[in-house]
Amino acid sequence: MKDAYERRALLLHLGDVLEAMFCLSRSGARYATLGHALAAEDSLAGFTWLGFINTDTSPQEFAERAAAAFFLWPKSLLDEELNRPLFASTVRHDLFAGNPQGWAAYLAERRKDVAWFGEGVEEAPATTEADPEIPNIQTSSPGLSRWPWPEKT
Repeated sequence: MKDAYERRALLLHLGDVLEAMFCLSRSGARYATLGHALAAEDSLAGFTWLGFINTDTSPQEFAERAAAAFFLWPKSLLDEELNRPLFASTVRHDLFAGNPQGWAAYLAERRKDVAWFGEGVEEAPATTEADPEIPNIQTSSPGLSRWPWPEKT
């Protein structure tokens, strides 16, 4: 049953990411950087994890990177077996490359809800390369599973 709560926590975080992207899309054009938007917009105050991202990032760049970091999550959360390294690998690669302090803070916050988040990923060196190797990523299994719905008989 713990698996269901962990999946729920990851899904709720994904919802927070989408909400933050929406809030920034409505007001982000007024601000040159994420730091400026965080300082001025009350709608962003509840997203503590935004403060872990490089605050010199533009709101547009944040939205692009966040979309890249999280687009695999919905489908992956429905896989019968979670590919745990996938969740953290994409976020680290797209939102925290070259920002080890931000990654450490983000990781600590996520682990409050999902203790295994980032296992096997946090030891990798931070990089700013465009396409570093992301470990253990397999977005779907061969053949489609009907999990969590029962097979038709």
